Amino acid sequence: MVSHPIKVEVPEKLQALIPADKLAALVEAFGQIDLDQDGKVQFDEFLNASLVKEKNRLLQVFQRLDQDQDGAIEFIEFVAAREPNFSILSRFQELDRDQNGLLSLEEALEIADRLVLPLNPEQVRRIVAEADQDGDGQVTYYEYLGAIAHIGFQ
Repeated sequence: MVSHPIKVEVPEKLQALIPADKLAALVEAFGQIDLDQDGKVQFDEFLNASLVKEKNRLLQVFQRLDQDQDGAIEFIEFVAAREPNFSILSRFQELDRDQNGLLSLEEALEIADRLVLPLNPEQVRRIVAEADQDGDGQVTYYEYLGAIAHIGFQ
């Protein structure tokens, strides 16, 4: 057996099976967990190492959720993370200028104009008519959701 600076005895069998560089990395990783350097990893050492790793992972998740990076997750950020259609609903609400929960032909024409879409009014009318499943001349959120799923954009 060969001894390493970290109190880990590596049996010759392992040395024959595992390339030296990989074995050295394993010894180093073991040594980082074995805080008292007794050559064994006790449960508390294992737990502490695992918690540090998990804490770092959770910190990354938290930072992604904290969209405004103010160190706190507001309810709106929480909802945006947990509700898969939240961004689509937000976009629908932005497009719904009169906030009545419906997109009218006039709003659709305004959107096409504002976004400088290469559509003439007749093309916009056809798009609204295709999305308007109940034929009432307006597009509900669910009709909008179906339309964007069909054409593939928001």
